[in-house]
Formats: sequence, structure tokens, C-alpha cells
Amino acid sequence: MDSYNHYHSHVLDLSWDEFGRLCKELAQKIRSEYAPEVVVGIAKGGVIPGVVLASAFSVDFFPIKLSRRHNERIVRKEPKIFVPPTTDLKGKRVLLVDDICIQMQTLNYAKAEIQKIGPREVRCATFAVHKNSKMPEWYAICTDALILMPWDRDVLVKGMWRLNPEYEEEMQRVLC
Repeated sequence: MDSYNHYHSHVLDLSWDEFGRLCKELAQKIRSEYAPEVVVGIAKGGVIPGVVLASAFSVDFFPIKLSRRHNERIVRKEPKIFVPPTTDLKGKRVLLVDDICIQMQTLNYAKAEIQKIGPREVRCATFAVHKNSKMPEWYAICTDALILMPWDRDVLVKGMWRLNPEYEEEMQRVLC
């Protein structure tokens, strides 16, 4: 399964309330098996669920940014590190968080970078996975829907709010 070309069965327009409810459930699943000492969110999509989980666990949050994109367009085959992991992860139990997982490529790349710091342990969680995804240890929702995430559903274009063009393009394929 290609990370960027995968099947969507329908559209799920996720509300902030539903996102919050699912994050609480995810936090409970994680806490029943793991006690992270720090949460690392992969920018940009993993930062928001990462911050929510860090707050739920009352632990520090740190971002890491690696991406194949520049301004939402895919411009490189391999991810480039823009914000490396902090040395504050040394010796800690780390929860690494992203918004969605298809093939674990981004999570594995970020995990390898974090491992260079010398954490005690790194485990992974994502907000969403697809049914045929490679699975992290934890996730909030498993669906083949195109998920319109509440934090990037709408974007400003020439001073006007409109549906994110990336979603708009994919919705055309899903709804046809």
C-alpha cells in the first residue's frame, strides 16, 4: 500500500468534540499498558493529538518535524528532518504520536531519530489507521474513510475560508 495512494471508502468529517472523545479513549488504552514520561508529536498533524495526550498524562510535550512535504506538496522521496528530537528524551519512556499511519514509514523514521538520543523506550500511537495499515501499538480510530481533521479541514485562501484543497481533491475521487 502506497502511503499517499490508498483507498478511502467514504468521508468522515470529524468534529472537535468527537476528536476529544476519541483522544480520551486513546489515552485510557495507552495508560492501561504504558506510562510515558514524555510525548513527542510529529509536526504537523501529530502535534495536536500529541499535545492532548501529553496533557492527559501530565507529562512534557516536544515536537519533532520531519516531512516529505513543503507547504503541503510532496517534494522529496525520503523525509527531511526540520526539527530534530530534543536531548531531553535521554533515558525516558517516550510516546511518539502522529495523526495517521499507513505504512509506519514516518513513525519508524522518527523513532530511529529518537533512538539516537538514548531513550529508555519508544512506543508509537496515532490518531487514525486504515484497515490495511501497518499498526502502531495504539490508535484511536480504524477506518478507511477520508478523515477531515478539524484542525486542517478549512484553510484561508485570499482571506476566505474554504475546504482544504487537499481534502477537496480526494473527496472528488471518493464521492465518484
